[in-house]
Amino acid sequence: MPCSDKADASLEMEQRHFVQASLEYVFRIQEVQERKKFEFVEILLGFMFGWLTFYHQAYEVAEDFNPYRLDLQFRIQKTRDNFNATRDQTESLMRKMLEMRQQKPDSGSSNKVYSREGYLYLMEKKAFGTTWTKHYCMYQRDNKEFIMIPYNQMTGKFNTTEKMILASCVRRMSDSIEKRFCFDLTPLDRPSTVYTLQALSEEDRKLWMDVMDGKEPTYGLPAAPLSGPRPEERALDETGFVFVRKCIEVVEARGLEEQGLYRVVGVASKVSKLLSMGLDRRKFEKLNLEDAFEWESKTITSALKTYLRNLHEPLMTFRYHSHFIAAAKEESRSVRINCVHTLAHKLNFNMLDILVKHLTNVAAHCDKNLMTVSNLGVCFGPTLLRPEEETVAAIMDIKFCNVVVEILIENYNRIFKQEPPPPQSRNASPVPSSQSPPISKIYQTPPPVTHTVIKSYYDGPLLSTSLHNVATAAAHINTNRPPTNNISLPSSQPRRTNNVSSYASESNLHLTNHNKPCNIYYSDLLNSEVLNSTGSSSNESVASLPSTINTSPPGPGLVGTNIPVKNKRGSTGLHYASSYRPPQDTVISTGACLGRTCISYTSGVRRVRTLFACLGENDGELSFEPNQIITNVRTSLEPGWLEGTLNGKTGLVPENYVELLP
Repeated sequence: MPCSDKADASLEMEQRHFVQASLEYVFRIQEVQERKKFEFVEILLGFMFGWLTFYHQAYEVAEDFNPYRLDLQFRIQKTRDNFNATRDQTESLMRKMLEMRQQKPDSGSSNKVYSREGYLYLMEKKAFGTTWTKHYCMYQRDNKEFIMIPYNQMTGKFNTTEKMILASCVRRMSDSIEKRFCFDLTPLDRPSTVYTLQALSEEDRKLWMDVMDGKEPTYGLPAAPLSGPRPEERALDETGFVFVRKCIEVVEARGLEEQGLYRVVGVASKVSKLLSMGLDRRKFEKLNLEDAFEWESKTITSALKTYLRNLHEPLMTFRYHSHFIAAAKEESRSVRINCVHTLAHKLNFNMLDILVKHLTNVAAHCDKNLMTVSNLGVCFGPTLLRPEEETVAAIMDIKFCNVVVEILIENYNRIFKQEPPPPQSRNASPVPSSQSPPISKIYQTPPPVTHTVIKSYYDGPLLSTSLHNVATAAAHINTNRPPTNNISLPSSQPRRTNNVSSYASESNLHLTNHNKPCNIYYSDLLNSEVLNSTGSSSNESVASLPSTINTSPPGPGLVGTNIPVKNKRGSTGLHYASSYRPPQDTVISTGACLGRTCISYTSGVRRVRTLFACLGENDGELSFEPNQIITNVRTSLEPGWLEGTLNGKTGLVPENYVELLP
């Protein structure tokens, strides 16, 4: 039965396929059900891992940048405080200027050469009566010189000039003359001669009498020369010295621990009374400043500040005001100190010495009285460095006045007990100084520990130098002077051991010690002159920097190592333009060894590869990342610096940040 066998075989085949399909279906269902149990949870776990990794990295980044955040917060707060202070003062100045514009302008006091000038009529007695002759008059308040130039209205020409030194100026009594607006002048060399002048108006006469320290007539008594300054003006005389010494002695005897010393203001009436008694020789002997109930410390300190503020000229003089502001704006700390040191010896040195010594003692107790050096600078900056004219620019310069006072306080022993450094001659030989500048307390705050390369002797703003994550390691660099030939490197700083904080990029760069150690010569050129145009130095070598490589890095992918310190630029303040090229006949050969890499440069064209990240901090300096190629490399007149081209820009490159390519 072939047909039945064929049907049975077909049925058996269909049954086999059905069973196979059923088993595969059940297997797939079981597989799907089982995969549900772990795939869903696996997705959730992956999300949780990613979520936690994100927050962990965010935490690590936040920790790394926390010093920068705090520093930025401090800078913003300080900038806001400066803005608020200058805004109030600028607004006050604006109101004064608007009020002055509403008033009639006074043309007689616009000239700075003379205190006042303008037309006056001089009374001349003649045989048949009196005549009034028009004169153009000028007066200098400093030397009390009065100049009269007769003016002929017919021809409009000036004639001979008459000069005299003024002894007194008295308003003319109205009932003694038929003219109005008159006043009398008495020359110093001719007391018996009186000049009667007529002003153009009552306001004009008032201005003339104010500038000449005029006074009202004494009825029935002859006019006497004016003696002494106006009561609101004080003189820096022996009485003032005695008063200042007495106030300082009493304040220091009370301990200097009262909070807000020199910041808390005393009662105005008591301050005025103390000034009037303290500056009067007859009353000063009866003054008992030791009585703490009658004379509080804030009254004494306010009187001392008021006396200094009301001096006819500030203690640090109008003449050197701009010089002090320029010194405070210098980038280098040592240059700022040297400039202030030199200028301080040209001032009222004895009084300034007494005052700054006292302020140094006050700052020494800042933990109790809360008067730090910066607070004292705020209190005494505008007092000691008062500008001659109140302008918006002067208001913006107040913070630099405070910086000058801070420098005086922090460097008291150096500025007032030592002679200022002599000016460096252009061809002078280097004379090392035996004193290193004291380190300011306000500049001793620890810098952020990441993303920064700290240069020796550098106290400027903190600068980011790399986009990579960096770690911290300490390197102790011994700086010694190598022998040189035909090169003069004047330096005012001694060779000393520096503790330099170094930072490395993410690339694994190792600086290893060798059997032949090298020496690196770092020259502090803050006060040096320009390097001689020709000459060659003997081979200098760079000490292999002792570096500790951490086996357990502080963070993922971070390796602790050292970055060399860039040489300081010259003190001449010259920034070479991108088109600058040294003379072709100049040959300057310097050698540097960084680990196993030795570099030697001549005046020829070279290519170098950067080893570390660097951010150009001044004009004319290149910024670069590790493993970049710099072309057209030449020597420059800046010791320790080369000149090259990167990405079409030409500038200076630190010599110890690169290696020579063949």
